[in-house]
Amino acid sequence: MNDRRRSGYDRLAPWYQTLEQLRFGKTLQRGRVRLLPELAEYFCSRSSAQAPRVLFLGDGDGRLLEAFLVACPEARVTSVDISPRMVSLQKSRVGERGMAVGWQVADVEAIEFPAGRFELVVTPFFLDCFDAVELDRLIPRVAAWLAPAALWYVVDFQVPAGGLRRLWARFWLAVMHAFFRWQTGLRSRQVVDPAPILHSLGFHCWVDRHVHARMVRSTLYRRNMGVGEGR
Repeated sequence: MNDRRRSGYDRLAPWYQTLEQLRFGKTLQRGRVRLLPELAEYFCSRSSAQAPRVLFLGDGDGRLLEAFLVACPEARVTSVDISPRMVSLQKSRVGERGMAVGWQVADVEAIEFPAGRFELVVTPFFLDCFDAVELDRLIPRVAAWLAPAALWYVVDFQVPAGGLRRLWARFWLAVMHAFFRWQTGLRSRQVVDPAPILHSLGFHCWVDRHVHARMVRSTLYRRNMGVGEGR
């Protein structure tokens, strides 16, 4: 396990929500939950009697997990985070709703799951913690854990295409990456768009929404049946 990353997020855990809200207010949480109605409708419309199996990666203090369990109470969730203190916050936040949640304290780059285990993976403000080399290795590993027609819910920062929004976003993203490199030792220095890797694995954009001057993007990807077993 990456000890510096773990200790950094442990140190930040009690202050994570406060720091976020001081800079962004409730904007990032709006981005997290933006597509929960679409997810709930999708799972409710399925003919399968089996509860959906869902993987959360790096949800931090559990604000999206809590909202997801309200929207999709039948889901069987596995939540993975590198920080023991973040996992503890998740457990406290979801309370009795977490009875069917399995938590793992682990580095995502060091864990393994059986192929095709999950119908959905949720990565809220998580993929931006990795540089291009790391994403090129990580995303195919996670995709292998997903069922053939699985969904991938990505909530993350992006740099708008142009204008003052682009300059503003680049400045603040540079500040945030510098802060998290200092605190946790992350290698990432900029946001890397995961879409090209996801597309190469058979995922296509199903629903896409933007908030906060297009700096925050909530995207639901869906993989074509039988596609994306390898790059």
